[in-house]
Amino acid sequence: MTTNSRKPSLFALKMQKRIDQQTNLSLEPELTKTSFGDTSVVLSGPEASDIHKENVQKLISMSDEELLNAKNELLSSMDGKLIEFLKSKRNNDCTHGKYDLKPKDSDRVKLVNNQNKIKEDKIKNLSYMKDLVNNGLNMDVIEEEKLGWTGDVNVENQNKVVDVYAARFGLDGKLLPYIIENKTTVDGLHHHGEEQHRPGYTIDELYSFLRKNHAPQRILALDVLSKLINNACSYDSVLDKPLLCSLMESGMFVLLRIALDDTNIAIITNALKAIGNLFSRKSDRTMLTGLSGCNCDIALPVYTVRDAEINQNELDKTSDYDLIVLDLVQGALRTDLILRLQYIVFNMNIGSSSLLDITDILTGIASRGEKYAFLVVETNLYKHLYSLVFTNLHSDDLSETFVFLTRVISSQSVKCALKLLEMKILDSIFKYINNPTKTPLLLECLYLWQTFFEYKLAGQTITEVANLVLKFVDRSVGLTADLTKTDLSLMSASLSLIDSALRNFGKIYIDPVYQLTEIILARLLSSSDLPNFETSKLIGNCFSVLSSKNLKFDSVSLKAVEYLNKHFGKICEILYEKSWLMSDYVNNSAKCYPSLGFINISLNGGEPLFMLIGLMKFLCNNPRHFNIPKQFWTYLNKLMKSSIDVSHWYCRYEIIFLINILKTLTNIQFEVVSTHKIAITLMSFIPKHLAEELYYTLKLYFNSSYVESIKYESNFEILKSFYEILIPNNKSTRASILITELDPILPKDWLFLPILKIHETPFFKSSKEGESLLKESLANVLFMETHYPEVCEQTPLAARYCRVACTFMCGRRGTIFHEVKSILNQIWHVYAAQNNNLNFKDPIIGVESFYDFYKTLCEHYVSVSYSDTVFGAYVLLPLQRKHSVELRKLVWSEIELPQTINIDKEHLDRVPLHNYTQPVETNKELLKMYTRVMSLRRKFIMYHIAISHLNQI
Repeated sequence: MTTNSRKPSLFALKMQKRIDQQTNLSLEPELTKTSFGDTSVVLSGPEASDIHKENVQKLISMSDEELLNAKNELLSSMDGKLIEFLKSKRNNDCTHGKYDLKPKDSDRVKLVNNQNKIKEDKIKNLSYMKDLVNNGLNMDVIEEEKLGWTGDVNVENQNKVVDVYAARFGLDGKLLPYIIENKTTVDGLHHHGEEQHRPGYTIDELYSFLRKNHAPQRILALDVLSKLINNACSYDSVLDKPLLCSLMESGMFVLLRIALDDTNIAIITNALKAIGNLFSRKSDRTMLTGLSGCNCDIALPVYTVRDAEINQNELDKTSDYDLIVLDLVQGALRTDLILRLQYIVFNMNIGSSSLLDITDILTGIASRGEKYAFLVVETNLYKHLYSLVFTNLHSDDLSETFVFLTRVISSQSVKCALKLLEMKILDSIFKYINNPTKTPLLLECLYLWQTFFEYKLAGQTITEVANLVLKFVDRSVGLTADLTKTDLSLMSASLSLIDSALRNFGKIYIDPVYQLTEIILARLLSSSDLPNFETSKLIGNCFSVLSSKNLKFDSVSLKAVEYLNKHFGKICEILYEKSWLMSDYVNNSAKCYPSLGFINISLNGGEPLFMLIGLMKFLCNNPRHFNIPKQFWTYLNKLMKSSIDVSHWYCRYEIIFLINILKTLTNIQFEVVSTHKIAITLMSFIPKHLAEELYYTLKLYFNSSYVESIKYESNFEILKSFYEILIPNNKSTRASILITELDPILPKDWLFLPILKIHETPFFKSSKEGESLLKESLANVLFMETHYPEVCEQTPLAARYCRVACTFMCGRRGTIFHEVKSILNQIWHVYAAQNNNLNFKDPIIGVESFYDFYKTLCEHYVSVSYSDTVFGAYVLLPLQRKHSVELRKLVWSEIELPQTINIDKEHLDRVPLHNYTQPVETNKELLKMYTRVMSLRRKFIMYHIAISHLNQI
């Protein structure tokens, strides 16, 4: 056996040293009372001496080994910082100030280390603490770092001008300014973050509070976040990113959901309030409630998250956090939100305000679509709320919110509506209708009833409609007094219900209602002032009811025409200024939880739109001529020229007005040119849920003698059929309208759709049907470019050029352009007149790469054109000096275009040669290509362009 001799390790040496020290400790002389001093250096106060004596006596009675063991046990159980603190108390040379128990005076607090100027300045700032120090127990040391929070904040950056800074919010959830002038720390929120001179809390700081174990901090954070969510949309214009989007992307819902799992009722209540505010869409609710019943329409939106509708299998694989960021409703349901809400309601003592918040959360979930609405209505939680509201007759606020939730659910589909009818929901709401206590609740009940009528359900209640409506209308007419807002709202809702009954059932005796409606109209139309929103809504509903059946009301139609001739001009001025279609529409909602967006309208001010819709519906059934003021055409021209985004909820009302006025003018055989102008204005506005109305517009458009006046042999029947193929011919039976159905049926460039379809479809591209359709389409484009340039200009000139240029690559063997050369030439002249607006550098919608498109066009020219001058004129336009040099390099290096392309004097007069030669070319690579010019035929245009540049070098 061998031994391995190694040097002791550093760790072993240290351990041996510690053992030696402990051994030496055990060999100390015997301890006496003087070993511990006469007084304690830790304790102070009247009992300190007695306690010290007892401790010393106990220590003397212990052996050395017991003392050592006790010391080691004590040291191992104490925090290192505390040990250092006790040692500093023992040290007479400590660097902290101390005091004795002499009578108070101003000099008793002092610094031992006067050389440290920084510490002295800190203590001076704490001078107001001297009295507290002199009176306090165990305060013989001033620890300036711990007492620093009681002093003034550092204001060295307070007056610094800052353009971009972190947003801070007050306890009321409102955005605070960068600084608050002339305020002290006690006048606002005081914190110890990086910006101590600024008031309020950042989002991150609130999240930090929310993660604390200290309940008051969590409650504070939840309360502020709840209020902040309510105010979120108010600050979008001053923040670099919409606040609600930032909150959702930062994972706020996860923190709120965790708070909901707490056992503290206050934390749960505040978490419910925050989540309720997030799900409730209060701004949407206000607008939808006001617009319900307008034009006898009670449609509600379904909020779709487009990205979350793509691939459900992929969504199932995502993490909880990613799913919440993508789709809040699906993500929330994955966290068992409804089960937790159900547990809270059944097992915890929460108040009615929390029940309201829970109802708002369920409303947000149900608004997501049919699947989610059906999920809500089948839960025990919904059934429990139903029992509370209708059986125990809970508060009116909760009842109103719950009935709105029920209306949202019933609006999603017939299946949901039938499920509610199985629960005998109508029997329950009749309790409120027959014994009304609050108008908003009564209105929601009437709109819920109408929702079932829209599905042609609840027909057994039709006999109760007339008497009920008569009761409300008769009670509210108040011909001897001014009608209140409540009266107007009740009458509008009642007439909306009766209109629905007439449209969907038809068999109902309501002659008294007609009589009352005529009386109401006579009174309201006699006013010299334009109506406010509620009055406009009621007038529109009165006219809608009178037009529900094929009855003639000559006396009413006379008054309607008289009113229009007197006020229509002024009403159109209001439409011009406050157009819903041309409004400053903004939608900064988070993608995972969309809202209807913001539109600058006031439902309390003058809003004649709904009165106009009802008037046009009535005059369509009771045709009478009326004057169209010049203000209407001014308004229409503005519509034609505006770049309008119509994919929002509120645009639909103005579109409905334009559709109805178009029908009315057609019925009274108004001049064709004017009706045609309205029709083509509507072509790119009509949303998908109004698809059937587009058929009417197309019929008007293509059958118009004005269109047929084009000097080209065509009856447009093929083109009309093509557009009808593109439009879905199915009328929705839903009371709700999907937000995706608000997108226009036809795009802005609807004129060019047939050309693009032929170009992209091999069958059409080489068929006689495709060639016929192409001829029709080009004639249509020429007509619109000539007579309605405002509509065409909605599509950029470069995009229109590309779409028309596709013609040269269509037809059998790509030679169809020879048959339509005349039309193509006229269209080219239109585009050449706008040459200054031609821009191929910016992205072109529908063209992934203009370079590749142009290369294909040039190759096609070389193959089939036979140096056609019209084709050449189109190909030459992108070679102007103002366009990309890469296009010029392309035709000189890769394609034999210079040897074949040619145009005539007619085209050079429109786009002169100097557009191709000035300024002088500076690209050396291209100039080198120009040196090959002598190989070209001198009569071709490219020869003259190249020579001009080379001669000017």
